[in-house]
Amino acid sequence: MAPGVRRSLQGHCDAGQGLDLWRVRRGGTGGRRIHLPQCDGCASCQAARLRLRFWWLTDSARLAAERAAVEALARDEDWLEFTRWKFDDARFAAEAIISAHGQRYPVRLIYPDQFPQVPPWVEPQDEARWSTHQYGKGVLCLELRPDNWTAEATGADVLRSAHNLLVTEDPLGEGGERAPSDHRIGQVQAYDWDLNPVLIGQRCAERIGAGIALDLVGLRWMAADEVWPILVHDAEDRLLLRRPPGADIHNWRFDIPVFVSARSAPAGVPDRAALVAAADLQPDMASLALETNAAIILFTGEADIAGFHLMADGATHRRRILVLPDESGARSARSAAAECKRVAIVGAGSIGSKLAESLVRSGLGLLTLIDGDVLLPDNLERHALEWRDVGFRKVNGLKRRLLAIAPGADIRVVDSNLNWQRSAKSHAWQVEAVADCSVIVDATGDPATALFLGALADANERPFVSVEVFEGGLGALVATALPERDPPFVDGRATFLAWCDEQGVAPPEPGPRRYEMLAGDGAPIVADDAAVTMTAGHAARVVLDILDGAPAPPDSAWLLLGYSRHWLFDGHGHTIRLSVGERCPGTSGEDVEARAFALDLFKEWLDAAKAAG
Repeated sequence: MAPGVRRSLQGHCDAGQGLDLWRVRRGGTGGRRIHLPQCDGCASCQAARLRLRFWWLTDSARLAAERAAVEALARDEDWLEFTRWKFDDARFAAEAIISAHGQRYPVRLIYPDQFPQVPPWVEPQDEARWSTHQYGKGVLCLELRPDNWTAEATGADVLRSAHNLLVTEDPLGEGGERAPSDHRIGQVQAYDWDLNPVLIGQRCAERIGAGIALDLVGLRWMAADEVWPILVHDAEDRLLLRRPPGADIHNWRFDIPVFVSARSAPAGVPDRAALVAAADLQPDMASLALETNAAIILFTGEADIAGFHLMADGATHRRRILVLPDESGARSARSAAAECKRVAIVGAGSIGSKLAESLVRSGLGLLTLIDGDVLLPDNLERHALEWRDVGFRKVNGLKRRLLAIAPGADIRVVDSNLNWQRSAKSHAWQVEAVADCSVIVDATGDPATALFLGALADANERPFVSVEVFEGGLGALVATALPERDPPFVDGRATFLAWCDEQGVAPPEPGPRRYEMLAGDGAPIVADDAAVTMTAGHAARVVLDILDGAPAPPDSAWLLLGYSRHWLFDGHGHTIRLSVGERCPGTSGEDVEARAFALDLFKEWLDAAKAAG
């Protein structure tokens, strides 16, 4: 049998025409199931088609356009030698040779199953390390990537970008200049690139810098998710209502001493004796720092605080310092049909966490959680998680909490944001993990992400629910798009905005801080936990009704939920059911020849895989 492919099941469809099911193992995906329906009408084959979206089969017009663009590029540019179209690991692909400075680079252009919502990628045909702008010996990091991809771009554009990279760097020749980096990596995405962060509240950091912080302590969480966070706090922090927790051996939290030096941090990572000498501590403090099993030394001689961790084995480790902004601030049974359906929740913040917990407490046990954010102390007011999870990825903490509620649940996590800079191949399987779910929920509160997920759900014929709390907690929106009944989410959103314009009001606008808006007199109105919890409850009810097959309302209605007398709401409990219209028949073109071409290639790949088995 071919590597990575094994026969999973062979059976018959309802019409008795035979149905082969194959599982393709892929790195990072945990495998995926491929169904090859043999007829058009029976329930088995209709269900099979919904399990996996072959873009080249469902969007033959785009397939024809991609073929034409890549082949035209090869005809028009002497640096591209097109070899063939094929299927690689069940994905539509092209093989070609890119020439740069007289060197030949055999490449493979691979289209993910969720194309064109997800970008294609270019990788060497044989594992080769060509560039620092490359993920290992695989995918090249190009000008078109998951964080800036647009569905109007083509595989030809991606090949052109690969050529630009190879011309600039000339890796197989004399070597050129390094291509400029366009990585857009924020502090949160880079969080676990340095796996040992020290968290300090902004006001505490100011007191440390001014030399007035008293009785500093480092609260260390023992390793989980390969991260060892330490929270530094002082006596004033411990007087706050939202103060840090104390040491607790049952939760693997321990206090370690903190030493402060007014000097600049030394270069590199010196040994303990040299580090203590560089800190120029008082003699008694220096002796303690040399003898203690574990401690933190903070250097405040420059604009940014630098920190070193003194380890129990005598080693030292330079740590990333994260200064935190200071801000005030019985399960019901489900049917067997609902229990076997998986829900994707994109966004594990306040609403996403409580929505996930509500679904698990309501009897659902199959969830996929997607979020790259880290839980910080200012999240605790509205989040389902607690102090034991501070410093870790939200999805990992939420998974632990959900498994503490229902140990038998199957909770899968993707601990990155879908719009982050990363390998297009990783992006593809992460998006596929979302598209494979029975219901897709957007809980990010981000319009761009909601539109992307709405398009993904529509392309894969999945029910879609988008939920957001209006800034200030004045109300909320729960938007639903059911396939075959409702218009796509993007059309529903346009209807909502047009309706607001007809009412003579703008959609609720955010205030100076997240979850806050300003009243007419300028006073801040904050979305508190009650607003978040009510909204998550309404969204959970919609998701559960979809999974339970409850009768849907006769019209495509979005729920506008009022919690106070602001905007168009007359007070708490005022609900507006906004009809966003009906789904119109699709008008996309079909290209029978292009579809037949791709099907022949796919069958060729599948026959080779079977023969190898």
